[in-house]
Amino acid sequence: MIKITTELPNGRKEEYIFADGINYSSKALNFLPKKDLEAHINDVKQLQVRDNDIYLATFMKSGTHWVWEILVMLQRGNAEYETKTKEAAFLDFQSPEIVDTIPSPRVLNSHYPCKLTPTGIFQKKCKIVHVIRNPKDVFVSLFHHLSHHKEGSESESFEEFLPKLIGEYGLHFFYPWFQYVKEWERFSKENPDDIINIYYEDLKEDTVREIKKLDKFLGTNRSDDLIRNIADACDFKKLKKADEEVKVQEAFTVAANKTNPIYRKGQVGDWKNHFTVAMNDKVDEWLANNFVDTDLKIRYTL
Repeated sequence: MIKITTELPNGRKEEYIFADGINYSSKALNFLPKKDLEAHINDVKQLQVRDNDIYLATFMKSGTHWVWEILVMLQRGNAEYETKTKEAAFLDFQSPEIVDTIPSPRVLNSHYPCKLTPTGIFQKKCKIVHVIRNPKDVFVSLFHHLSHHKEGSESESFEEFLPKLIGEYGLHFFYPWFQYVKEWERFSKENPDDIINIYYEDLKEDTVREIKKLDKFLGTNRSDDLIRNIADACDFKKLKKADEEVKVQEAFTVAANKTNPIYRKGQVGDWKNHFTVAMNDKVDEWLANNFVDTDLKIRYTL
């Protein structure tokens, strides 16, 4: 693990930790079981995987909670909310020892890129669900998510935050979005029976249709009535209410004595409320230079 200090154009300095291509704010150390990013990544790769595990792979703020709940309901055969949050099985910050205590069947989830996936997932050919969301909405959602934990001099505007996501300071925050989705696309072409790619925008457009795709891929064979009930239970407003009233939060989801608001808007196209013309042109140029040689079709509106 490497510690990096970056000086921003406004003179403010920020500290980061870096390992195996992952780049976090140094504050993330507080939530890592061993307080060491490289050690935790190695623990995740060596996680004991079970034959019936489902692995949910998503870039940050791409609908992880939403799809995790859908998968749990499909797996269990009912439209009842799990009392634990998806963070209970969130490999990026959860202790492998705790993950190992989760009874089967499990829906494991991670933001780690394909190359850092537990090797057992590939060896056992577990079913992998990869969710893709357009990067502009991802960036806006991530900005609001992280802003919740910043105070005083740490606060920044979206315009100040955006360059970190497109690598303007020499290092992408967390991991380059285009690299993340293209690595999973490459895996999909080589292992088409092991993975399904679901678009966030498609889920918003027709949730029942997309849940039917997941049901077929997983082989859970649920009835049309149950699938409609799952789609209804996983409506954004209902999930937000369940998160507040039903879920038992994991310790690392709470910071600075404030519960993290996972559900904000859940919209497609909210980026238009945050991007200036100049910012949009900059991201479009970044995508034109990097998001190439791909068959993925990204939608920015419905």
